[in-house]
Amino acid sequence: MKDKLKAIKNISSLVQISVDNSHYLLLNHTKQINEISDAALIFDETIHWVGAINELDKVIKQNNYYITNIIDAKGKAVIPGFIDSHTHIVFGGNRANEFSRRLQGVTYQEIAREGGGIQSTVRETRRASKNELFDLASILIQNAIKHGTVAFEIKSGYGLDLQTEIKMLEVIQMLKQAFPVEIKATFLGAHDFPIEYQQNRDFYVDLLCNEMIPEVAKQKLADYCDAFVDLGYYSIQQARKIFETAKEHGLQIRTHADELGWVGAAELAAELDAKSADHLLFVSDNGIKALAQNKVVATLLPGTSFFIRMPYANARKIIENDAIVALATDCNPGSSFNENMQMVLWLATLNLHMSMEESLIASTLNAAYSLDLHHKLGSIEVGKEASFLVLKDSSYKDMFYHYGINHIDRVFIKGNEFIC
Repeated sequence: MKDKLKAIKNISSLVQISVDNSHYLLLNHTKQINEISDAALIFDETIHWVGAINELDKVIKQNNYYITNIIDAKGKAVIPGFIDSHTHIVFGGNRANEFSRRLQGVTYQEIAREGGGIQSTVRETRRASKNELFDLASILIQNAIKHGTVAFEIKSGYGLDLQTEIKMLEVIQMLKQAFPVEIKATFLGAHDFPIEYQQNRDFYVDLLCNEMIPEVAKQKLADYCDAFVDLGYYSIQQARKIFETAKEHGLQIRTHADELGWVGAAELAAELDAKSADHLLFVSDNGIKALAQNKVVATLLPGTSFFIRMPYANARKIIENDAIVALATDCNPGSSFNENMQMVLWLATLNLHMSMEESLIASTLNAAYSLDLHHKLGSIEVGKEASFLVLKDSSYKDMFYHYGINHIDRVFIKGNEFIC
């Protein structure tokens, strides 16, 4: 007899996303999300069965299941947990004053040129202890989970020196130990150029390639390497050198691409088989086609456009060209201070012109694929982790319709309810 199993019954609507262990779904060809009405679910750490409520008793008997806990979800929907595949959750300091100035008309770029922006957070992060960084990040992660996130990518990048970058990556390891969610770490030493190397940028690139990347890889502190490839930041030539070095040391590539203007960053991401190219506000037609052809995930971050009043990425064109599209928060202290994936879904439907169903796929299965987690997260399928959300509503559609509130009733991670 299989013991310690749990069941949820009377689910008004259960959204599986995929039923055939798809790695990802192309939104231009996906018109439905495998929704089961009047559903039930059997699980422990993993999902054992999904189906209609009228089959539940028969399945329990046939498989000799011993159910220790049955949850009645009458009037509620169940969906996969969100995967937030682009965050900067570990940082020091506060940039509320900068936000106030932006509301008065000062641009993000003007603040950066004055020594604010990323450099402001670099100064505070260098000063902060690991415990201080951990405590601040923990608050954000707990709130994100409460709003439905069950897996994160977290970047370094507010150190811009070896000591602080290592400190940030060690904090990410601490977060992995403290929380039951999946966390992937990304080394973003190429987030900006440190003040001390602004007049000798190529020297800092050499430092990244000759010292920082080898040490991060040696200590096994990161899964990915990222760079801010954009106007005023890292050039294509500098980024290629960084990424090729990272690949030589066993790190996969993610990249900030074409956010402030077109520089060919998406094309570079495709050339180097990156896992994800993110932002893409000014991506070219050729860049979109290259991403699609090379199966590089186009991760869209509408919260950033919203927060700093930038244009939105052309999601429809990206989708129609068969690129794999994911959504993420870009949670960071300067350009998108938001850890709530529900907010991202609202913005995706209203301002990226994505459907509810496209937004759900992009924030679950496709985002999981970008983090190499699609084999265990992103859909409600037999054999995958039991990491899912019980909504307060009878349909996922209510989550989009009634914006500005938390629609999550219960969060299950690896079969256990997460209590903040």
